[in-house]
Amino acid sequence: MREEKTSGAIPAPDPSDAVRVSAVKEEMSVGITTVETGAVRVRKVIHEEMHPVSLRLHCQQVDVQRIPVNRAVEERDGPRREGDTLIIPVYEYVPVVRMQLTLKEEVHVKTTEMQKDVTHRVLTNSEELVVERREGPEGPWKQEPAAD
Repeated sequence: MREEKTSGAIPAPDPSDAVRVSAVKEEMSVGITTVETGAVRVRKVIHEEMHPVSLRLHCQQVDVQRIPVNRAVEERDGPRREGDTLIIPVYEYVPVVRMQLTLKEEVHVKTTEMQKDVTHRVLTNSEELVVERREGPEGPWKQEPAAD
């Protein structure tokens, strides 16, 4: 065997010892895709019904009568009530040989009160929401039960 002396120099690489390294680059992209998995629709249905409503109506009827009196009086009296009738005296001075106060007429105002029971029909509205659900983009619509 022959001994070689090394001088401290780095030996040249042998082409058979060459190493190959491949560079690989991976890329990833993230995105969102919308996929219909079902749907919900809501409708409002309005129901109209006629309901009878009982009422008690109060009404007053006023009857006015002018009653001639033509009687001489000494002094004025104010309005007065006789039962359900209000009497309002009307005076005038009438020339005679002497001036005399004469009750010309009385106005009688009579008030009558009546009650009448009547029934009116009124229209009422109620609203209902109908909720329907569909599974998948082409599935049948199914009505959901109403919450009580």
